[in-house]
Amino acid sequence: MVTDDIFLELHTLIERFDREQIYILTDSNAATHCVPVLMEELSDLGAPFIQKLRDHTFILPAGEEHKTLDSVCRIWDFLISQHATRQALLLNLGGGMITDIGGFAASCYQRGIPFVNIPTTLLAIVDASEGAKTGFDYHGLKNQIGLFREALETIVYPPFLKTLPREQFLSGFAEMLKHALIASPLEWDRILALDIDRLYRHPDERLKEEFSAILTRSLDIKRYFYEIDPEEKDMRKTLNFGHTIGHAIESRLIERGEPQPHGYCVLWGMIAELYISHAQLGFPSQHLAQLVQIAKEYYGGILFSCKDYDRLIALMRHDKKNNGGQINFTLLRNIGNPFINRTADDELIREALDYLFSI
Repeated sequence: MVTDDIFLELHTLIERFDREQIYILTDSNAATHCVPVLMEELSDLGAPFIQKLRDHTFILPAGEEHKTLDSVCRIWDFLISQHATRQALLLNLGGGMITDIGGFAASCYQRGIPFVNIPTTLLAIVDASEGAKTGFDYHGLKNQIGLFREALETIVYPPFLKTLPREQFLSGFAEMLKHALIASPLEWDRILALDIDRLYRHPDERLKEEFSAILTRSLDIKRYFYEIDPEEKDMRKTLNFGHTIGHAIESRLIERGEPQPHGYCVLWGMIAELYISHAQLGFPSQHLAQLVQIAKEYYGGILFSCKDYDRLIALMRHDKKNNGGQINFTLLRNIGNPFINRTADDELIREALDYLFSI
């Protein structure tokens, strides 16, 4: 639910629970920029409730490197120490790391307590907070352990986006580019027409409205795929476009101690997977060039050498979407014309990586 009145939405939810059993999970970034806003918005519920809510707030360090089993255990330890019961409600306030890991922790705590996602980043809004996926990274592999569990509600409060650093805005925007590519040429043309620099720095009302409309359609595109295939057995795999290679890049960068935002890695993954799409399905080279131009202008390149290829391919082989020992891709014949369950041999994958790392 997208709302400019977060008090109304949360007050309606809180009234369904014991006020002594409301908990917040957040990260260090959201704790600084968003928790104070939330407390102010809820101040009409009274000082005693706000103080209890502060006492019931658990803060994890920000960053994908903290999306681990150790963090899950720390959440459980906190809930136990605060005497959280099966009637508790967990509010996951933060980016995708928080909504993913908080949803998993809540789903397992005392065999499951309800949770509400309140995404504070563009990436979390368009990628992580909806779709019922929860989990954490394990042994360097993205989201290797997790559950399908729907949030009680997802509340999108656009004013939180005002606090985003530019790279975090661009990280979420990359997932919006993905949604446009798998949806239709019209959506692609609309998102290409956005003035990204002005949108981030000094948007006027017309540009805000234009972005809001594209954001709403981006959410609708994701919702379409996960509602027809909630547990990713078939067409929901379309949403994984760019993620097979993107997740491998992300995991490798974490191994090297050089983490990059998830959306950046997905964008680089999309470029490599469009190269494979062009080679196998004839995806138009002019559209690949458009995405490369966006990468050059806003995201930059990525520094890997052929010495990294074996490890990257090994990481791809651990991807959850694989079947029968084959690396599984979602590829595009054209914009809005995706094909799931495609494979590629190592030689073509290496060619795609050569192309990506040359830009």
